[in-house]
Amino acid sequence: MGDATTDKSATESAFKVIVVGAGVAGLTLVHCLEKANIDFVVLDKGIVGPPFGTTITMQPHACRILHQLGCLDAVLAQCSTMERCCCRTSSGKAYTENHFFGVVREYAGYDTRTLDRTAFLRTLYDRLHDKSKIIEKSRVENIIEENGMVRVFVADGTEHVGDIVVGADGVHSKVRELMWNNANRAIPGFISAAEKRSMVTTYNAIVAMCPPIPGLSKHDMEITSYDKFSFLLLCQPTFISFIAHCKLPENKRCRWPNRAKYTEEEMEALAAKLADCPVTDSVLFGELWRSRTKGQLISLEEGVLDHWFFGRTVLAGDAIHKVTPNSALGGCTAMESVVSIANALHDALKAHPNKKPSDAEIRDALQHYQDSRLARVKEIVKVGGMLTRLQAYDGWRMYVMQRWITPIIGLDFGAKGIARICSEAPKLNYVSIDEECGKLGWKDHNTSPLRRSGKKMVKDSALGPILPLLIGALVVLSSTFWWVAFQDVEHVLLGLGATVN
Repeated sequence: MGDATTDKSATESAFKVIVVGAGVAGLTLVHCLEKANIDFVVLDKGIVGPPFGTTITMQPHACRILHQLGCLDAVLAQCSTMERCCCRTSSGKAYTENHFFGVVREYAGYDTRTLDRTAFLRTLYDRLHDKSKIIEKSRVENIIEENGMVRVFVADGTEHVGDIVVGADGVHSKVRELMWNNANRAIPGFISAAEKRSMVTTYNAIVAMCPPIPGLSKHDMEITSYDKFSFLLLCQPTFISFIAHCKLPENKRCRWPNRAKYTEEEMEALAAKLADCPVTDSVLFGELWRSRTKGQLISLEEGVLDHWFFGRTVLAGDAIHKVTPNSALGGCTAMESVVSIANALHDALKAHPNKKPSDAEIRDALQHYQDSRLARVKEIVKVGGMLTRLQAYDGWRMYVMQRWITPIIGLDFGAKGIARICSEAPKLNYVSIDEECGKLGWKDHNTSPLRRSGKKMVKDSALGPILPLLIGALVVLSSTFWWVAFQDVEHVLLGLGATVN
């Protein structure tokens, strides 16, 4: 790792980006910057690839980005493919299943891969050309913008000077807090109290890993639903990643600046409550928990902020948009955002190759980044939140949708929906590869006859053929709700939030 050194020569050198955070967003960004020949330094308060955290899932569009960065083969070598998805009741009985990830691959071109998060981060780090630019144990304390540059001060007294600072330091971002302060100091009220409170914690989750267990496959995803909580398993030949998503009581939910923190004792107590719950028809949660190799109890923040930048400070990843884990889109969305930042900076520098961009040109580049991302990110966060609530039977509507309508429309519908989200993702505009292409093609190439606009796209999409069926099912299920209740009393009561003894 690099040693912290004073850097005060930015105005006399090439354009330089100061990246705060060496996680998924930060390390992906510096690979993008290396490809663009843009100078950078990375400051992280901890170390690269810390031992906490469990797994990360690379959806097809993230694999395309890794392909551009020259990291895909190294990542694929550390994990195997995903295949089936199975949805189960609280008894562990399956009620619908399909070759989910094969459908995603068919429509989006690349595989979906799940691997150890620490190994993923180490892979990104190991493949950097200049590792001396990664400075560990460098906690940012202040950011000052002046005279067309930014000064970043760290806890050991070191000062780093650059042209722009990127806050890729996670959901509890220090850079975000400093940006808010600088913005409201310059323009009182620019960042509102409502925006500061827009990230909400309604769920928490036990996230853990364990070795393979008899009775579980080596390539499948298992989703098991209960009243206000659910289990999600991602199975691989060498490990199982498992998550227990739990809705918090009203008095335990929070917004920034409050933060849910959990002790080891609280984690063990929750795990004990869940221990005898089936995750499949032959495996209990307690069996996974007893054999865990790592585990944490974490809060699940959700939300998208309105202001992604101010001046020469810009935010990326979880610092600006946070997704619940059920869609496996959080890390991928962070990668998308830093790709968009890199594209914006590359274009701004290319437009004026003999000078650094002005404040106005930086503002235009960052505004383009935000404008190009905001609507898509809001959709992704909404999809993740909906899946969390569906799978946890969060109210009777969610119960009916997950338990009864999902088997009617089929999991292929969901797989095609994920593939469509993937196919609309950005990539680096300045790196050419011989990319994989599924039935949907890629939006930036408009390569697929399936990608159309207006009514014809709806008609030809996965939604078109089943739209009348979906509407009819909703009507029928709503009008016969109490009939269903008598057929499956326990599940309906659980969906309504009742306790069944």
